[in-house]
Amino acid sequence: MLSGAAQGLTSSLSSQGEAQLRAALAERDEVIRQQSDLLVQQQSTINELSEQLQDLKRQILEAQRKRFGQSSERGCYLQEDLFHPLEAPIPEPEEEETTEAPRKRRKTQPPRGRRPLPPELPRETQRYDYDDETRAQLEAQNGGPLVEIGVEVTETLEYQPGQLYVKRHEVPKYAIQGDDGERTIVSPSRPSPPIPGAQVGASLLAHTVISKFADHLPLNRISQQLARDGYDIPRQRLCDYVLLSASALARLADLVRQDALASPVVHSDDTTVPQLEKGRRQTRTCRLWLYLGRGREDGIIPVFYDYTTNRSQEGPLEHLRDYEGYLQADAYAGYLNAERIQEALIWCACWSHARRPFEKIARKHKKRGRVHLVMKLIAAIYQVESRLRQQGITDPEQIREARQRRTVPILKRLRRLLDRILPSLPPRGDFAKAIGYVLNHWQALMRFTEDGRLEPDNNRGERALRGVCVSRNYDESPIMWRPASGTRFTAGPAAPPGR
Repeated sequence: MLSGAAQGLTSSLSSQGEAQLRAALAERDEVIRQQSDLLVQQQSTINELSEQLQDLKRQILEAQRKRFGQSSERGCYLQEDLFHPLEAPIPEPEEEETTEAPRKRRKTQPPRGRRPLPPELPRETQRYDYDDETRAQLEAQNGGPLVEIGVEVTETLEYQPGQLYVKRHEVPKYAIQGDDGERTIVSPSRPSPPIPGAQVGASLLAHTVISKFADHLPLNRISQQLARDGYDIPRQRLCDYVLLSASALARLADLVRQDALASPVVHSDDTTVPQLEKGRRQTRTCRLWLYLGRGREDGIIPVFYDYTTNRSQEGPLEHLRDYEGYLQADAYAGYLNAERIQEALIWCACWSHARRPFEKIARKHKKRGRVHLVMKLIAAIYQVESRLRQQGITDPEQIREARQRRTVPILKRLRRLLDRILPSLPPRGDFAKAIGYVLNHWQALMRFTEDGRLEPDNNRGERALRGVCVSRNYDESPIMWRPASGTRFTAGPAAPPGR
């Protein structure tokens, strides 16, 4: 009896365990099927995203190639791969076989020497001779009138708007009798040319430099323009003229630099300039620095440019080491270190740089919020400046008094608002970073209210660099040569717009 009951209990337990095991296996199979479907779905998503990533990479590489790469489509292609092996053209048999060795062609070399200027171009003669006093002394020494025995003639190509012409420089030669009775040859002095030995005058050099750097014309277009005017000057020759003109103007550039750094207010900024180097496939990013002087009593605004191969602090520190006055610029580390080194230098921050991050955030948020209130207060600062210009107030003391009376309260209200907003923001957010920039440089941002000669931003300096950015978009924009370290450029003094 007992054994039968035990056997029944054992069989019932085994059937229950088998059912549970089957249920567990079915549940496991269902989980495996779901995970397999999920893996298939994820793999499909991964493949789709990989294709999108490769497509985006191709687009980025294509954009970089168009901007920085070679524009020519010429390449080294294997000519034997142009045809299928069975479809390659069969060369025709030669009619006669000649045992005579082929003759080598003699290379015709172009004639050397300077090209004569076209005779059809109009001529203008300028004669360099002695003045009356010097001629009287030489005639007294000679014992009679001077005898002209020849004329040394030099021709230079000159330019006036819409026309090329040739200027003949005539220097007469006179034979006189010296104190010892021997006859010698004397000639009057002639002004030295801007480029010694070059067949080009100052007017054509000025036209080339102004057309390239002020009118933003590439040298190949200037060459085409001169060809239409009557004389073809190759682009490479014009490039040489530009380089030699920079060397001739180096002393003048240094004088403009001294004039700019002697101003009580200096605006400074920099921009990138692409430079091609031999042996490098990609362009090298160099820097062009601006130093613009303001606040002078004569109203002249000298503008000076400095070229460096990198954005190191050595360039700004070299020029600003002995500067005494206000420096209006962005928060570049070189400017901040110049203020630490030179006690007489006072750095003034730029409200345009401080406003820019807030403007980007406000553009993303259509609903008005706290960032829009910050923008409203910054706009009120510029509204005060606009009213001063509309009223024609140019006296620095009157401008300072108006800013103290109207701008300072706006700035104090802005400071209280930023202090109240910052604790409620995530520290790594864009809004918190924008507020942190303003609070970190608050004293420098307030300095424009202390002196009427200052401006709230560095927009004047950025506008002076706009010409470089305009010409940078041309095909010829990368600098084709590597200047020496510290090469300087200058735009000379400019008349001030307004104050």
